[in-house]
Amino acid sequence: MDMLMAMKVAAEIAHRGSFAAAGRALGLSPPSVSRIVSELEADLGVRLFNRSTRHVALTEEGQVFFRRGEAILEEIDALREVTRAQHRVLSGQITLSSSVAFGNELLPPAIAGFLARHPEVQVQLGVSNRTVDLIQEHVDIAFRIGVGGLPDSTLKAVRVLDYRLIFVASPGYLSAHGYPTDLEELKGRPVVKLFTGSWGHVHTLQTPDGPVEYRLPEAFSVDAFRAQLGAVLAGHGLSLMHDYVAAPEIAAGRLVHVLPGFQTVPQSVYAVYAHRHLMATRIRVFLDFILEWFKGRGVPLGGPEESEDRR
Repeated sequence: MDMLMAMKVAAEIAHRGSFAAAGRALGLSPPSVSRIVSELEADLGVRLFNRSTRHVALTEEGQVFFRRGEAILEEIDALREVTRAQHRVLSGQITLSSSVAFGNELLPPAIAGFLARHPEVQVQLGVSNRTVDLIQEHVDIAFRIGVGGLPDSTLKAVRVLDYRLIFVASPGYLSAHGYPTDLEELKGRPVVKLFTGSWGHVHTLQTPDGPVEYRLPEAFSVDAFRAQLGAVLAGHGLSLMHDYVAAPEIAAGRLVHVLPGFQTVPQSVYAVYAHRHLMATRIRVFLDFILEWFKGRGVPLGGPEESEDRR
């Protein structure tokens, strides 16, 4: 028995609700469809479909087989398309949306790397912390932060990068104010707070004594990460900053990681997209490229995994 063909036949019957319609879609005669289903059910030892003269419905076992089988068929289609794409020129536009910090700091070099391989593709990137409607706004992939419920069941998401917020300060600031050793020592010190809307005022921090809710001082608040970075580099104050924004400045000696025992719980950037089975080849190839580009970067929590969404 050809298991792959049998899975395709079962999927077509489930979608179309008819052996005859499935046969027409696959170019098979009704007797061939019936034979394939019978052989498949015999091999599995379960009945997949309840049949009557007017109706075909999946059994409970058939529903499980259909869900798992459809996912496998989609991945096979994706593999086929990606492999074919390696031997032909990709073209067309990819429309992206991204949260501000990720879209400004980490995404442009990855996009440039992709375009170097596929120069006939055009990429349009919108950077905003607004949650876009992928379908209504014709966005192919949105890079979002956080985990929640996807509002549309046709959307899926995959984790791209894990990160934390860490405390940093300039060497000049630390020379003037000293190195803090706990959160209590931040009281009365200049602190630069990054916020967007309701986000950024209170953070859950991992500490030596367990998680705590910490409210940042209000003395100097900004709603743009570049303003935050500029103020901290100028020595105005200590700040709780995205680790991937701070990393190059720390490596160059312009910032210092302080209070290493106090940082936020890990957070994630996700790529949210319409169902992979409906993806154009250029979009699927781009998503696979992005996942490979960021593999192993950020907080070492493991590789990307499918998830349910994202802000």
